[in-house]
Amino acid sequence: MGTREYHLYRAKFIKPAQLTLLAENQSSMDIFLKSIHDKPEYTLSSGSEWHIGNVKLFDDFSGSFAVGRTTKTTVEKFDKESGDFVNELDDSGPYTVVIFDARVGLIGIAKKSKLAPNASSIARRVKDLLSTTKTAIDTGVDVRVDVIPDPEDFLDKLRGAYSIRKFRATFTGPNPVDADELFQKPLSVYAQSMGASSGTLEVIGEALNEEVAESVAKSTAATGNKASARVVPLKGNKPKNIKMKGDAVVVTVDEEATNSQVLQQMHEEYMRVRE
Repeated sequence: MGTREYHLYRAKFIKPAQLTLLAENQSSMDIFLKSIHDKPEYTLSSGSEWHIGNVKLFDDFSGSFAVGRTTKTTVEKFDKESGDFVNELDDSGPYTVVIFDARVGLIGIAKKSKLAPNASSIARRVKDLLSTTKTAIDTGVDVRVDVIPDPEDFLDKLRGAYSIRKFRATFTGPNPVDADELFQKPLSVYAQSMGASSGTLEVIGEALNEEVAESVAKSTAATGNKASARVVPLKGNKPKNIKMKGDAVVVTVDEEATNSQVLQQMHEEYMRVRE
């Protein structure tokens, strides 16, 4: 039995400081759901067209959709009437499946090499598509689709360090509903009041609090943001820079797994990162 890989990303719909009339009273979840139901299309300079379609809801906030591209391609066929082989121009439409939970903007992109070399390429197209929807334009949101990196290696280095001298993390404007109270939530409000869509905070000291750094790193990963630190690995060692690498958390499932089962495993992996 084969397996499928779903790479985890965070879709964010960041509202501007000055909301448009249509943006008021609409949650990020509402904007997400309306955007995918708009079935957006996006044409690249190469001429290929990307589409979102096949939207299916599991309940009021989760479901799946297909993302793919259409291009003109030459197909070799056999013409029975003439008895000859011929080349015909036809449409090619490779696509993949995206599983989502719109409450937190959690999405899992099924890797498909026929469509794109990696999931990050597909994620960029999903961002482009969601940005072009009437819903996104009318509400004035800044759409982001950011990787959820696996923080374990980074956390191991933080925990094992003799001391943490510097800690840096990025944040975005209000969107993630489960952002931590200490860092992501207040700074997202600050970003919005400044009219900013994102920012970076850096703190420096001789020995920063390891537990707080770990908590912020987990929240930063779960909300699709980035973190780095400067640590002294062992007493007497020179300080070195470490960073949370950008490889996505991957959920591997059996080919026979249902989309609902995939979503359940996505939640389990997401909570592992978050907690």
